[in-house]
Amino acid sequence: MDILAGFYYKDSDSTQKFVLRLKKNLYGLKQAFYNWSKLLKAGLFNIGYKQSCIDPFLYIKDNIICTVYADDTLFFGPDDSLIDKRSAYSKQVVLT
Repeated sequence: MDILAGFYYKDSDSTQKFVLRLKKNLYGLKQAFYNWSKLLKAGLFNIGYKQSCIDPFLYIKDNIICTVYADDTLFFGPDDSLIDKRSAYSKQVVLT
């Protein structure tokens, strides 16, 4: 990664080196999926979902099953109104 001209510190000491720290994940980085799944897992645990012992991307709460594939989240249940009511996770967490 090249540092843009505006990020260089103009000083007579040319031996100083700087590192840019990303405040957000960039799409396509290896860490992006890990950070996304960590955030999703914490949020689902906060609203009462339990993680499956067999599949780490399967979460269960009452009669609702939540599956995660890459960046897609699917909720399955016996009634649409129950899913809408219970899957209020997206309204509780600001994802930017």
